[in-house]
Amino acid sequence: MRRQKNRFSLISSFFTLSEKLASSRCLKWILLTLLPVMILLKYPVDRLDYDLWWQMALGKYYLTHHTLMIDHSIFSWTPADSGWIYNTFLGSIIFYLIYSLAGGLGLWVFQWFIFIGIFLSFYVFLRIFKQRLDVTSITLIAAIGITFSVSCNYYKPELFSPLILSWMAVAFYYIRKTRRTKLFYIYPFVFALWVNLHGAFILGFCFLASISIGELLNRIFFPRESFADNELIHLWTASFLSFLATFLNPYGINYLLNICNAMLSETYAVTSKNIQAYVSFWPYLKDLTNIDPISFFKMGQIALIMVLMLFSLLGLFIYDLLKNKSCDFSSLVLTVATFLGSMEAVRAVYMFPLVFFLSFFYLLQRLKLTNISARATILSLLVFLLLFFNLSYFTFRYGADNKWFGAGLESFAPEQEVAFLKKYRLEGPIFNDYLIGGYLMWALYPDYKVFIDPRLAPYSREVAPDYWKLVNKPATPEDIRLFTKKYPFKTAIIHYRELPLIFDFLKAGWRLVYFEKSAVVLVDESVVPRIPREVRFVDLGPMRFKDVKNPEVLLNVFSIYVNLNPQASSVIYDIYQRNVSNCYKLKAEHLRVMREDMRQKNILQNPAD
Repeated sequence: MRRQKNRFSLISSFFTLSEKLASSRCLKWILLTLLPVMILLKYPVDRLDYDLWWQMALGKYYLTHHTLMIDHSIFSWTPADSGWIYNTFLGSIIFYLIYSLAGGLGLWVFQWFIFIGIFLSFYVFLRIFKQRLDVTSITLIAAIGITFSVSCNYYKPELFSPLILSWMAVAFYYIRKTRRTKLFYIYPFVFALWVNLHGAFILGFCFLASISIGELLNRIFFPRESFADNELIHLWTASFLSFLATFLNPYGINYLLNICNAMLSETYAVTSKNIQAYVSFWPYLKDLTNIDPISFFKMGQIALIMVLMLFSLLGLFIYDLLKNKSCDFSSLVLTVATFLGSMEAVRAVYMFPLVFFLSFFYLLQRLKLTNISARATILSLLVFLLLFFNLSYFTFRYGADNKWFGAGLESFAPEQEVAFLKKYRLEGPIFNDYLIGGYLMWALYPDYKVFIDPRLAPYSREVAPDYWKLVNKPATPEDIRLFTKKYPFKTAIIHYRELPLIFDFLKAGWRLVYFEKSAVVLVDESVVPRIPREVRFVDLGPMRFKDVKNPEVLLNVFSIYVNLNPQASSVIYDIYQRNVSNCYKLKAEHLRVMREDMRQKNILQNPAD
């Protein structure tokens, strides 16, 4: 009995202390100061953000040709579907103008405009339901910011979508509270704008379908708490008008039909398995203990956070059902639908965290459990600190040479490699890998057209399947010969991300004529006599990289040198050892591997040299 009293006293003291901390303005402002720092650390400039370049290429085309429609096959020399429809004319133009006026910094400012807009939607929601922006809500916002990172780290028109979705959800809960159901007619205007910004407006249909089904179930099972019949008619009418509003794009209904055909296409489904945007989070939950630290930091912890969010919501739903014999089906259907969607594909990851935040605090208010937020202050503070220190550790230990504020966009792209192609006018057409094609559309068109690019869909019938078949396994010289017979290119520019493919080409007799920090330029042996004489005098020495601090770049160029000019690889080794910070967690392992490679080339006598 005494033990039970002591436990009760301890729990009571814990809650009392939490509630006192919840009223601390100083603590709240400290966390509000650390929150943007945490988000900043989690969102460095992405080194493989090549979608940005082709989006801006489209934006430039729309403006310079005074059109809102485009034949997407014009950028390709390979067979591409000229009938493919992709409409982001407004989003692409906005990004092109921002970059043209303010460069990478402007894009970073725009990204944070989106983040601040989402934060304000959360703040407005809390005010609507008379709840405070406290330690618990700030911690949940921090967790949401982390989950967003795999999708919203990129500068591209899709950034509009989480902002639009967050305000649509806030509007829904506001309408439910005030019963001003005529406000649902704002949605069609939102969709008329959204459909011309990015194709993620399809996620908006999922949102409308979820709340429409949920409110119908509420009406059937809990009519006293649901919308009245005439209010439901407003919701369903507004949803239908929102669907019609998406016809207000340059292609009309054909745009939606094209999206449906693409999603149902077997070829497209197979091709999508090779794209990061469609990676599922489920495999990262199967055995978290076997995930390497980098994968856990990027994907595993996001999957774990979303599962914890789901369980907390399900707990509130069960509590409501057991105590009140009631259930808010709208929130439940939204929760289940968005969780499954977010777990299924990186591209949709922001849907569930947005719904979680709004549903969580709405349910606390509905169940009269708003004191939980204050009572969880100590636990929330510990979680916030855990997230902050975990993020700081991984950022500085595994993120060597990170850049922020939009800096480094051009340096992460094959800018010099493209300049080499332009200067010496190597014989075309060119072969390029999937990733680099986005930048080539921006920097090379119309001088050269691309083999493939991250738009993907125009190539889904023929080129993309052939390409994935080539790169997904070691290619023999015969594979390369047959590939070049079908696609007769004489020059290739390949990103280091496809390093094995580079060596496959070299084994097949292709000549390396240039390489820099991002990619290599190769030519078929048959065109070597026709290459301008000046090319042979271009500096390919290792001292070009003496100021490079990025370990990934140095590892890649080391791989080139150790196989083609072994003596030069020792220079890259020394540069790596000197330039890369000792704070970088993988430095010792990388140096060990480099020493072993040099030993095998008889540059070192033993791995310890």
